[in-house]
Amino acid sequence: MAGGMADLIPAWAGGLPADAPPRPGSPEYDAYMKQRENAQQGVGQTGPDPTTSPSATAVH
Repeated sequence: MAGGMADLIPAWAGGLPADAPPRPGSPEYDAYMKQRENAQQGVGQTGPDPTTSPSATAVH
């Protein structure tokens, strides 16, 4: 019961912030994890452009 009550404490009183992820096992958690997977897959698709990289003009 204490775990559920802790979720009801407002953020200003030390409760969870509004942007906290849902708890594992809840229906919202599965949707949250799918969203994170999709976001992570999109990050690794393209790398930095080597012609505009700051190290492209470095003199060694």
